[in-house]
Amino acid sequence: MHARPLARRAAGLAAAAILAAAPRAARADPPPLSGVEEALAGILVITLLPSEIGADVALGPSAEGGARALLAWSFQVPIALSESDAATAPLTNHRVVLAPGLAIGEQLGATPDDRADVTFRMRAGYRGVYHPRGGVFGVLAGAGTTMEFWPLVRPSISPELGVHLGSCCMDFAPMVTLILRGDVWFAGDDALRASAIAGWALY
Repeated sequence: MHARPLARRAAGLAAAAILAAAPRAARADPPPLSGVEEALAGILVITLLPSEIGADVALGPSAEGGARALLAWSFQVPIALSESDAATAPLTNHRVVLAPGLAIGEQLGATPDDRADVTFRMRAGYRGVYHPRGGVFGVLAGAGTTMEFWPLVRPSISPELGVHLGSCCMDFAPMVTLILRGDVWFAGDDALRASAIAGWALY
């Protein structure tokens, strides 16, 4: 007597199960990334994230301008100065550093009304690293110039000293850098600024 209602109920439950399962099939997990895709994704993340974060402050009794936050995207290009360097060029101790960045904080210009809260800058220079193979502690030193473009267009002379921390150096691996840097500017009332910077590098 009740066979037909039971059959209809069973058919309804089966249809509901099929409809519920269909979206799950449509939402199947995407295929895993290939090695090349993983490398490209890593390069994209490395490029977008700042590799240096710090702050600088004006020095001297007549200095004007307060502390500024610093962000930079530092790229280190290895150079070989000897045959031994050439054998391990990606891990060489000698690097050319190119670092576009931002200084965030009040910067005075040529007139009292000429001010900026964000300054675009570009640093270029040489960096030498002494980090014994197999060690976790190294030192670095370098010199270069920083160019600021707003509200003053001005270059600087910019030496630096720091430490290079991490397991060195059989392959590319993240290294932590802690750097003290000075900038002697050719224009502006804040002709001398000192900065402390924490960052990371791939070697």
